[in-house]
Amino acid sequence: MIFVGQCIVFKSKASTSQNSKETLIRWRVCHVNFHLKKAAVSDMCISEVADNISKPKVFSFNELYKRIKLASEVSSYDLPAEMSYSDKELVRIGRQTWIDKRDYKYQKLAPLTTESVINQYLYGKTSISKEIDELILSEKMAKDKDKDKDKDKDKDKDKDKDKDKDKDKDKDKGKRWLTRGVYYNALNRYIVFGCSINALLPTKLKNTGSNYFLPAAPGEDNVKRGRGRADNSKSLSKSIGVTQQHKEQFKQVLAFLNSKEGKKKFASFSYKKAVELYQYNFETSVVVREIDGIEVETRIPFEEQYCLSEEQITYHLKKLIDKKLYVEIRYGNIVYEKDYAARQGAAHDGVIGATHRYEIDATVIDSYVRYPFDVSGQYSMGRPVLYIVIDVYSTMIMGFYIGFDGPNWQGACQALINACSCKVKYAESIGLTIREEDFPSHHMPYQITVDNGNEHPDRVITSVLQSEVGVLGYNFTAVFRGDAKGTVESKFNTLNDTTIHFTPGAITKDLGRGEQHPSNQALLDYDSLRIEIFQTIMLVNNTADRLHRHDINAIRNNIDITPKALFVHSLKQEMNGGRDAKLIERGKIYWAFLPEETATVRADGIYFKGLVYYSDYAKKANWFSKAKHDKAFKIPVKRYKAWTNTIYHKTQDGQYIRFDLKNVNDESPFINQHWEPVLHLLEQFKDKRHKNRLNAKKLRIFKENLSQQLLKLNEQQISDAPENTRTSMQPGVKERQLQFKAIHQLMHQIELYENLSGSNQAESETYINHNQYDDLDEEMN
Repeated sequence: MIFVGQCIVFKSKASTSQNSKETLIRWRVCHVNFHLKKAAVSDMCISEVADNISKPKVFSFNELYKRIKLASEVSSYDLPAEMSYSDKELVRIGRQTWIDKRDYKYQKLAPLTTESVINQYLYGKTSISKEIDELILSEKMAKDKDKDKDKDKDKDKDKDKDKDKDKDKDKDKGKRWLTRGVYYNALNRYIVFGCSINALLPTKLKNTGSNYFLPAAPGEDNVKRGRGRADNSKSLSKSIGVTQQHKEQFKQVLAFLNSKEGKKKFASFSYKKAVELYQYNFETSVVVREIDGIEVETRIPFEEQYCLSEEQITYHLKKLIDKKLYVEIRYGNIVYEKDYAARQGAAHDGVIGATHRYEIDATVIDSYVRYPFDVSGQYSMGRPVLYIVIDVYSTMIMGFYIGFDGPNWQGACQALINACSCKVKYAESIGLTIREEDFPSHHMPYQITVDNGNEHPDRVITSVLQSEVGVLGYNFTAVFRGDAKGTVESKFNTLNDTTIHFTPGAITKDLGRGEQHPSNQALLDYDSLRIEIFQTIMLVNNTADRLHRHDINAIRNNIDITPKALFVHSLKQEMNGGRDAKLIERGKIYWAFLPEETATVRADGIYFKGLVYYSDYAKKANWFSKAKHDKAFKIPVKRYKAWTNTIYHKTQDGQYIRFDLKNVNDESPFINQHWEPVLHLLEQFKDKRHKNRLNAKKLRIFKENLSQQLLKLNEQQISDAPENTRTSMQPGVKERQLQFKAIHQLMHQIELYENLSGSNQAESETYINHNQYDDLDEEMN
């Protein structure tokens, strides 16, 4: 079938007197007359570049069919894109002058653009010269009127200025079409390029200036373009023109600024700094001088006639730097991809229903938490990290975790455990009472999306999750790229705006100089913050508007518009109820999600992070006996940080063993606690023990000093005694012991008498003198 816009490509041999060569022909079917079974074609290889376009050639359908059979290619010909644009779009891309030129030509050509005139021109036996002559006559009459108007120009200068402006706006305006060739040329262009008004658009103008010769390197004829005559003699600036060498140097500057080394050296990007960097590296000469035996490099700038102006450098840098590259250089690739890159997909692409994919991400909370184990003051234990897990399909928050390390994979694991746990039991552990229907989140996901950090290689995690709990897919996104998990990122903003920013100790952007730091205002302790976040999550799950995510089934079932309603509906309709994690052994879930850690088995228990655990299994397996008689040994364990009461171990035969925290007589201060504040408390214990050791060291030294003084005093008292060389037991020990007891008893009685009588030492000496002691000694002997 022959149709307008059809492109027929073939090669034609053009013979000359000496030789023959092939020429590529690209016919475009410009017009079709089905009544005559003829069509007009034009060789676009010529028409695309010609200033004066020839009249299309007319062929019968049969001739064209034969040509099509011999053609190397038959397709549709694409006209310049601007010819399909609306006037509004042309104005937007800065083509208003094209519209003005087009409208002016169409105004002249309009009488010849009717279908009947075009058919007569292409297929008729008579020409349209008569119609063109009538148009020329009307143009001549209009020209005469223009002459009369020109006489009035001197009378009204203002009108003359307005008309000059109109002429400057479009040079074609004011010119009269007084020859047949002008009309034939315009009509041919109109037909060849689609028989529409946009066929008259001057699309060749977009290539204006593209054939400008750019020297390879600076030379004698390398004169700056612009004002100041061809030789630049009238310009104040004597700078040279831009060459290909300069443009390569511009690219080198930008490549350096966008490199790791460049960003390290220049923290922020500016065009001024880029210009200075170019001038320093490419518009200076290096002179090496020797000063005191040391070679010193000195850079000497070129003269102006060998340099580019700052305006030239800035202009060409801006041509090379689009907005995308500018942001990449200024903020870095990671920030660009996260905050500025264009994104067309949605977070729920490829998601079938609820629990099909969970997203996990973390952020440091903009609030300080009060330390709960010291109420002597209002002390802060820092800003915690909030991890949240979201069901991508319904956007329902499935679980969360608040920790003080990371953000890292270990914290994300804790959040996943919470997402798969019964929220009724979790609420009880933090002092709340809820119903199952308030927070129906205790299901295993099919896929998980997390940051692809080095600390959790996807090969290991995928194999463990699949083997333990059957999580088949594991989607990893780039590190620091929260935007790749768009659903969960929006939830952080919601939690910040509804809860965190309104708690005491919250960080505000407008903190004035001299105002109290938020860490001094921390009021909520860890447990209180957990309750606050938990209640906020329930509020969001039960009130957020997710009507735009309803499919036809959700609409027909008239479900509520909240994330929870969408989750429950999708879980039943698309996922057949999902996988209830309450039916899976807790040890298996812990072992699948949580990172592996190490505990030590000793004779009195299983030690882990400073706490002691016990298990009947360990006792029956003689672990404690082995540790006592051989030596302590280590075992792998996994813990859920929201609860210190238990840790889990997997034996070599596949059993999941629970170890319980030792709590003799309910005296353990660590029972029913969260690991984060307990770890803070244990660190505080370490600090107290350290201070105690330092104090003990001081006291020991003080005691040792007194002991040395006592030794010296006693040595002085017996310094005149002869050296004792006796080897057997000394005689008279018991007698001297009885004598000492009698003396000590007598002294005690005297001291008691003095205290009872209230007499002082001076009065007591009137009754008892030292000679009496000698008499007593004699009596005892």
